[in-house]
Amino acid sequence: MEKEVRVVVVEDDPFARNWMVLVTARDWRTRVVGEANHPLELIPMLKDEVFGVDFVIMDTDIPDGEDWIPRVLEAIAPFKKQPMILCTGIRPNPRVLSQLTHPAFQGYILKDEIRYSLAWAISKAINRKWVITDGIQALAASIGFEIPKPCVVLDGRNVIGYLSERQADVARLAFLFSMERGELADELGVGEDWGFQLVSATYKSLGLEDVLTDDTLMMDYFGEHDLILDQVERIRSERKGSKKSKGMETLAFHMMTMPEIKELD
Repeated sequence: MEKEVRVVVVEDDPFARNWMVLVTARDWRTRVVGEANHPLELIPMLKDEVFGVDFVIMDTDIPDGEDWIPRVLEAIAPFKKQPMILCTGIRPNPRVLSQLTHPAFQGYILKDEIRYSLAWAISKAINRKWVITDGIQALAASIGFEIPKPCVVLDGRNVIGYLSERQADVARLAFLFSMERGELADELGVGEDWGFQLVSATYKSLGLEDVLTDDTLMMDYFGEHDLILDQVERIRSERKGSKKSKGMETLAFHMMTMPEIKELD
């Protein structure tokens, strides 16, 4: 049985950290158990069993960020089960990539290339696949770094691109931020009934109803993700009982944030 991944986010920029926490906490597969401004703040969390850290999202653009790597590796060395580490950055850094040879590291992604799809990156990495984005793949080729296998290249840049501008606004507010319908209508400058119609139209564009009614399509989307499949079954059950399911928006979030995925041989 797949279990929720317990994540700590290390990022010194408050806006970027809040964004990472938001998209990670919104996902059914991941739970944020801690936040840190600097890599060295992570070490006490790793030693404290209360946090039970499975996974670390680590920003490498923190000043002198490359220098934390040996100290964090030293801190996790005594652990029987070492947390996995996924590095992030704004620009590809050859010094960072060249140091990611320890088994604890599960990849390196660029923020502008992963965008909304961070939890999908975690879900791939936790299953022992190295995770990168296009910019890191190009960097690896340029410096002769051998990317560990198996590896996936994720591209989250176009996950909302197939929606209209209006639908993308609705998706961000309703599905990402889980905004109440009245607040959503106020933010969009429409009546509440019209707000419901906008959400319904966006559900249709996402193909959410098809996923809920077609087992084959559901498995195509989420066949490797037991926690999502469990939630889909819960939504189906609630709909049969004529109850409004609270999980519809979160399911839409998972569909909306699914990146393009390329397996590297």
